[in-house]
Amino acid sequence: MAEKNSLNEETLNFIIDFEKEVPYGKQYSNKELVELFRKSTFHKLIFDTYIKNAINKSIWYAVKRSGKWALIKKGIYTKE
Repeated sequence: MAEKNSLNEETLNFIIDFEKEVPYGKQYSNKELVELFRKSTFHKLIFDTYIKNAINKSIWYAVKRSGKWALIKKGIYTKE
């Protein structure tokens, strides 16, 4: 059976795992989170073949779904 590669699922798993180590109030830009995701074990090479900003959008969606982050200004998040 083929491996399922869901970008939204993997970015959400990444954010949930990542936020365990992030102190309250720490800020990250979307760009920083994308770079950290690309270096993580959650990133699959197939994701790089998706549209240019797919990972950026997926990170935003994962941060929003997590419920533990606040948007400070466009593209900047802080852990609540």
